[in-house]
Amino acid sequence: MNAPMTASTATDACLTDSLDVLIIGAGFAGVGAAIRLRQQGIDNIAVLDKADGIGGTWWHNTYPGAACDIPSHLYCYSFEPNPDWSRKYSPQAEIQAYIEHCAEKYDIKRHIRLNTRVEVCRFDEQRKLWLAQLADGATLAAHHVIFATGGLHLPAWPDIRGMQDFGGPSMHSAEWDHSVDFRDKRVAVIGSAASAIQLIPELAKIARQLDVYQRTPNYIAPRNDREFSAREKARFARWPWWNRLYRKFIFLRGELVIFPLVKTKGPSRWRARVEKMLRRHIRRSVADRATGAAMIPDYPAGCKRLLIADNFYDAINRPNVALLTQGIERIEADAVVTVDGARHPADILVYATGFDMENYMRQTEVIGPGGVTLSEIWARIPFAYKGGFVPGLPNFYFTTGPNTGVGTTSVVYMIEAELNLIIQAIGLSGRNRLIEVSKAACQRYNEEIRAALQETVWAGDCKSWYKRPDGEIASLYPYNARTYLRDHQRLVVEDFTLHSS
Repeated sequence: MNAPMTASTATDACLTDSLDVLIIGAGFAGVGAAIRLRQQGIDNIAVLDKADGIGGTWWHNTYPGAACDIPSHLYCYSFEPNPDWSRKYSPQAEIQAYIEHCAEKYDIKRHIRLNTRVEVCRFDEQRKLWLAQLADGATLAAHHVIFATGGLHLPAWPDIRGMQDFGGPSMHSAEWDHSVDFRDKRVAVIGSAASAIQLIPELAKIARQLDVYQRTPNYIAPRNDREFSAREKARFARWPWWNRLYRKFIFLRGELVIFPLVKTKGPSRWRARVEKMLRRHIRRSVADRATGAAMIPDYPAGCKRLLIADNFYDAINRPNVALLTQGIERIEADAVVTVDGARHPADILVYATGFDMENYMRQTEVIGPGGVTLSEIWARIPFAYKGGFVPGLPNFYFTTGPNTGVGTTSVVYMIEAELNLIIQAIGLSGRNRLIEVSKAACQRYNEEIRAALQETVWAGDCKSWYKRPDGEIASLYPYNARTYLRDHQRLVVEDFTLHSS
């Protein structure tokens, strides 16, 4: 008989040395998972995070101007709306504070252990438990493991000759060094995408000279950000239905306006119209005609991530800012040398080159039954059943695993949907059984997903971090967010195997 996991059974004599659930990561996914577990009466849990603060992505990314690209009222838990967001698009510190507020309100903080890195998760075949080896040498045992780390914290570094020769301060946007003084310095920012367009306007205000190295131009739409008035915030607080309605409006805008840009790689009247509007916006916003021309993409809108900003083009127009598109040949002790032989002096280097969206899931070595590792399972390509379950890893779950990314809605929405299935799986298997997705079900799901992805704009001719060198797309989900939620409402038990433990 399967014994359900509840708080009342957490002190069973034979299980006093093991957790019901170990959660790796204390950002939106980890805190959300802990809240959902406690709501189910599962209290024998631990949330581990390598950082010294709560927030995940929003703890790590503290570069100047860091903010969310999803409107605030959608970028939060559905069960914990925040009527007091300061702006339409919240800044980093406010989002981090919101996650910490949720951990406090739902009594999750007592379960969180910071400065605790999980080096290895190994399945113990005798005890039928997962053993987590920590960086300090300690080991924790757990019946279930939820891998809740996100991808927007592990830097992706470029491969440029001479990077190690640079004599001044250098940093990645994801690992900002707040001790460095940028005032009156010559600064080189390598990269011109999502993080770059947020930090460049801030650095441009204080740097003597700011050189922006653009490899590929981006479609950048107006953010139309603004503060919420006291009256608006009072209305959100007084009428929760108004908050929900506004959230629904934001969600449907993504579904009905943005998703049609990416759902097909074929000709699209809507995409052509949007491209025309965005190109006109670039021409009107950039003062120098040649610079504006260099910033107009020649690929379909949506093939790369669509960006939003209100002040980026204003920064490019400043006399102390230069856009360089020649390509970088090498880096020297005090300069960046472009392929045309020009030498551009620099006191500080900033790499705004994005994140490693595959290897973040391999930061912890995962070793399943029979000694088979996650890296071996994913030797060709990362894959999972509905983004959360991998054959060969019983009682092990991902909140934002392969093919869960979308560019049209909030990742918090996707996390909550994935947690629906994870919580059901944990409840079904309990303490005495192991649950594992079947290889056939996983293969069937991934064949469908990959076929659908090849029909999206992401599979087109342009290069992006979405697409691997072999043409496969391991990070994105090909359908809209409503489809994702429908597909993550109920665990299809027939697709899983339950083993006695």
